[in-house]
Amino acid sequence: MEEEKDIISIDFSAFFKIIWKEKVWVVLITLLFTIGGIVYALFVREEFVSTGKILPEYQSKAGGLSQFAGLASLAGVDLSSAAGGGSDAIRPDLYPDVLKSTPFFLELLKIKVRTKDNKEMTFSQFYDIFVLDNKIEEKDTKIKFPTSNQYIAVSYQTEKNLKDLRERISAVIDKKSGLITVTVKLPDPLVATIITDYSMNFLANYLTNYRTEKAKRDLDFLAERLDAAKGKYYNNQAKKAQYSDQNQLSMMKLQTADLQRERIESEYKISSTFYNTLLQKYEEAKLKLQQETPVIKVLEPPVVPNKRSEPKRAVIVILTTFLGGIFGIIFVLIRKKNYKLVVK
Repeated sequence: MEEEKDIISIDFSAFFKIIWKEKVWVVLITLLFTIGGIVYALFVREEFVSTGKILPEYQSKAGGLSQFAGLASLAGVDLSSAAGGGSDAIRPDLYPDVLKSTPFFLELLKIKVRTKDNKEMTFSQFYDIFVLDNKIEEKDTKIKFPTSNQYIAVSYQTEKNLKDLRERISAVIDKKSGLITVTVKLPDPLVATIITDYSMNFLANYLTNYRTEKAKRDLDFLAERLDAAKGKYYNNQAKKAQYSDQNQLSMMKLQTADLQRERIESEYKISSTFYNTLLQKYEEAKLKLQQETPVIKVLEPPVVPNKRSEPKRAVIVILTTFLGGIFGIIFVLIRKKNYKLVVK
């Protein structure tokens, strides 16, 4: 014969009788929790959220200037080489990670901000006063390791600050539309807006510099070489003209004069061809730089928030009241072992 399993039953009638009998304790504990929730909601630090939206241009490098190919060919410029090929090395979904980088936050701490009380200070000072409440250990502000251009060394306090700022400043990309939303949460609404604007500009400048860095280097190199080739070309041109002026009236045609003329003509043609080739490449590089420069549109500029995002005082009071009721019921069931009358 199989043994019958123990079945736990709850006597709800006894449960409600105990709650009613011990209602004073339940109400008292619930009231204490509610008062604690009200005090916490009133004195906890307020937080404000500012948001901005930007839309970077997404395009393939190949064929970006194809519509001008016919017109540019009349000027001797080959847009097929200017446009290049391939795609960006950095994927668009990695753009928001720029605002998670240590160099961004180190630059951010240096900028000037203005509080809602019209006080101007660096963001580092604002963070120490309004976020950390000046609760900083001096030993935590010292950098333990030697600094170098090869790596970044920060203090323990700065390391903690950067970790917190990565939670306060975020960027999210909509993979369908490509829209990037930048969000900043800080105790001051005006500072939150200033930091949002700075973050959007930093991201836009980073993307622009990234997309155009190689094209700018190529353009600068060609400009330098073009300037040198231009000087040499003009110098050979002047030599050619001077030689022609000196020998055009001479009736004597010496073999040495013909040899010198051929050398001058040869140097002139070489410098002319080289200069014109560099000039064409320089124009192509300028077109490529224009094509590589992305258009970044600000769809939603940051607006100073009038309402706080935290704390949600009503929610806090409701939750603490609910928890107070739960703890009150648990207390009266444990008190005098009343749970034995309910659970059988």
